[in-house]
Amino acid sequence: MPLLIDIRKLRIINRLIRAGTHNVMESLESLAGVESVVRIKSLSFVEPSDIASEIGTERLYSASIRLREPPYGVFLLTFPRETGEEMAGLMTGTQVDAEFNQLQESALQELCNILTSGFIDGIANTLGATIDMGTPSVEYAPGEEIANDTLSHVRQDSLSIVLDSVIDVADRDASFEIRFFLVPDPGAFVNMLDHMDVGDLTDRREADGDPF
Repeated sequence: MPLLIDIRKLRIINRLIRAGTHNVMESLESLAGVESVVRIKSLSFVEPSDIASEIGTERLYSASIRLREPPYGVFLLTFPRETGEEMAGLMTGTQVDAEFNQLQESALQELCNILTSGFIDGIANTLGATIDMGTPSVEYAPGEEIANDTLSHVRQDSLSIVLDSVIDVADRDASFEIRFFLVPDPGAFVNMLDHMDVGDLTDRREADGDPF
C-alpha cells in the first residue's frame, strides 16, 4: 500500500530539508573550516524499491546510518569518486593519486561524519528534538549494491526523499556533487507530519540559492 501524505504537509518536508542542507553548510564551516554554499538542484520522492535504479550502476562512495529516534529509518548519502578526491584533497591539502592514502581516507570519513550529522542535526533542531544516530562508515561500491545493502530491511511502503545538491567551496574552484537519501519509517513519519504545521518548526535561515 503506498504511503499517503497530505499535500499540505509538503511545506513541512521542504522546510526540514532546507534546515538539513543549511546545517551542513554551517557544520562544514565550524567543524572543517570550509566556507561553502549548498545549492539544491532537485528534490524528489521515490519508492525504496526504485532507489537502486535511481542511483545506477556506477561505483560510488556512500555513507549511511540508521536513525534511532523519530522519524527513524535510514539516511544515506552518495557521491562519485571525483567528489571524494576533491573533498579529501580539500581536507588534507594533498592531491589524491591513483589510490587514497590513509590520511585522505581518514579525512573522507571525517567529512562524511560532518555531512551526516550536519544534515540530521539540522532536521532535529528544526523539530526542536534530538535524533540519535550512529557513526557512518564510508564504502566504495556499485550504486545498486549500495542501495540493496543499505535498504534491504526498509519497508516497501516507505517514502524516500531524494535530494541532489552541489556544495560550492567559497575560497576554491571546487564543487562537491552529493546526493542525500532520507528514508524514514512510514508510520513514524506520517504521524509526525500529521501532528505538525509549519508554525511548529523552529525558525532557521534559508540557505543561499535555495529554491524551496
